[in-house]
Amino acid sequence: MGISELYVAIILGLTLSLLFQEKFGINPGGLVVPGYMALSLSDPKGIIVIFLISLLTYMIVEFVLNKFLILYGRRRFLALLFVSMILNLVITSVNASMGDALGALEAIRIVIPGLIANAYYKQGIKLTVASSLGVSLVVYGIICFLPFV
Repeated sequence: MGISELYVAIILGLTLSLLFQEKFGINPGGLVVPGYMALSLSDPKGIIVIFLISLLTYMIVEFVLNKFLILYGRRRFLALLFVSMILNLVITSVNASMGDALGALEAIRIVIPGLIANAYYKQGIKLTVASSLGVSLVVYGIICFLPFV
């Protein structure tokens, strides 16, 4: 993956995510999620791990932390990011091969499941997963089939 492909994927992901959200009112997980996931589509195991961590994050915050803390707005978002980072670090340290989907974007990979989990709260799991994968596939298709990359 060249650096130009990284820039194109992130810019396309941001643009298409914003357009998709404006047109349909559905958040595909966050502005950077489709671009990052488009770059990760060549590694299905990495995509599965991202959605697994986001689902676990959502469940931990919704069904465990909400029992002990008052979480809403920014506090809930911070809890989601924090839990997703911890889960990501645990899973990556347990199985190092899962964590190597994209070495160049390893830092942002820690945040992606938290962004997806935040969208779960707002619009549901099925809609978020479908829209994230859909917009990511469009970005991936543009990157793969257009000659400018």
